[in-house]
Amino acid sequence: GGGSALLPAPTPPVTLDQKAVLTRLLSSSGATINELNAVRQQLSDVKGGGLARACRAGRLVTLAISDVLGDPRDLIASGPTVETEATPLDAIDVLKRLGVQHDPAAVPIVEFLKTKTTRTSEPVTTQLDYVMLANNAMAVDAAGVEAERLGYNHAMTSASDSEGEAEQIGSHLAQMARQMRDTSQAAGPNCLISGGEPMVRLAPEGERGLGGRNQQLVLAALQELGSCAGIALLSGGTDGEDGPTNAAGAVVDAQVVRLAQERGLRAEDYLRRNDAYHFFEACDALIKTGPTGTNVCDLRVVVTPKK
Repeated sequence: GGGSALLPAPTPPVTLDQKAVLTRLLSSSGATINELNAVRQQLSDVKGGGLARACRAGRLVTLAISDVLGDPRDLIASGPTVETEATPLDAIDVLKRLGVQHDPAAVPIVEFLKTKTTRTSEPVTTQLDYVMLANNAMAVDAAGVEAERLGYNHAMTSASDSEGEAEQIGSHLAQMARQMRDTSQAAGPNCLISGGEPMVRLAPEGERGLGGRNQQLVLAALQELGSCAGIALLSGGTDGEDGPTNAAGAVVDAQVVRLAQERGLRAEDYLRRNDAYHFFEACDALIKTGPTGTNVCDLRVVVTPKK
């Protein structure tokens, strides 16, 4: 897990088990990392600046690797050294927006948040320094350097805020890929590199298969593209893991489409069941890097023939 998971100190009477169950509920309901951390901050003594307020050293230096788009310091690792402006009411609003406030896992949390007051004005007595070591934009830039080395005319973009659902992002990338392939301008880009982190709304547990947001995104792109002639598209997590799988993501091109057709695999069925892993496993199209040791969200690459 990230800093939020590795540095817990639940505020009594909230327990660690309650926080873990609630986090799983929020994630399966499509919560963004911003929404997740906004809730977790209000249930912790260390998050949302709690560590900075407790520190009695002369100087506290934060070295951060950002897994949150836009690099909001109060949300990276739930901001243990950065004071948050969020309140318990904001956390309740997140639960309501996701429609889970009446779930058995959320009811005791809501009751706790209703009675919790805004953080005290306990002063920070230490000098605070914050250094950003790596983020999604750096990963996109590095991919752009490699694309240029390989002779591609590339375009790059890194999302600065939470993205929409993986299916929407995949469909949009497919449309961009088709436009890149079909354009008559020789100077147009033939490589699109983008960074972000979409969300996935999970199917009911009894129907749910195996996959992750990157695999879901690529499968949605495949469905949009159809034949995929002259296009290759991949999406992967920079940590080498995508959801509860051993794959970082997946890739699709004309050969993958052909294999899927030969095996009678219907993309819409696997999309509906969040079972992209087994779709791409059958087509030998999973990206398996192993854990990379870091996480700066996701990286997507689209290439078309060089003009």
